[in-house]
Amino acid sequence: MVQPLTIILFGSAGSGKGTQGEFLMKAFRLEKVEAGELVRAKAKEDSPFGRHVKEVHETGKYLSDEEISQLVEEKIVSVPADRGLLIDGYPRRVGQATRLEEMLARAGRTNVKALAIAVGEDELKRRLLNRSVCVNGHILIGRDFTKCPIDGAAVSVRDYDQSEDAIMRRIRFYREEVLPAIDHFRAKGWVVDINGAQPVEAVRDEIFEKLGISQ
Repeated sequence: MVQPLTIILFGSAGSGKGTQGEFLMKAFRLEKVEAGELVRAKAKEDSPFGRHVKEVHETGKYLSDEEISQLVEEKIVSVPADRGLLIDGYPRRVGQATRLEEMLARAGRTNVKALAIAVGEDELKRRLLNRSVCVNGHILIGRDFTKCPIDGAAVSVRDYDQSEDAIMRRIRFYREEVLPAIDHFRAKGWVVDINGAQPVEAVRDEIFEKLGISQ
């Protein structure tokens, strides 16, 4: 039996990784493991840990590495062994990368690729200064929307996309914290580098070609 694929998806805010993740989930029938979604779901649970996660989330703080890793592992072990995974939003630093490597080993998932979608900082800044988001999480290019064209939901510009300073903080975090996590996986031979500065379809085609997917 062929081991199902696990894809760890990396890309700075504005890199288009969310769109590429949708393509990958359809192509491989992957189960999504998205850190932000796991946090929001846990925050709705009426349990001691759920209430703790809600408090941390609502005050704009971050869960500890151990706490976010617990959520991720709970999701991973809940997915049937014959189903592939798309892991997004985790790991965000080297310590988390080490934890994820251990989780995947415990789950018997050995067919792993880490896609690193790279876009230059000037292009990232341009993209982020021209985007908005609906309350259901759909990313929209442009800031003139009053309703989401996808589902009709309300649209806003997130605080961290409103100013160049806020955007640069996010880009610096990716450079200083996330890139070393990618390098951790690079040393294992897992990393597939992708040029994210191309049009959406060209990025998709490069990913599919490097993963050996026929379209």
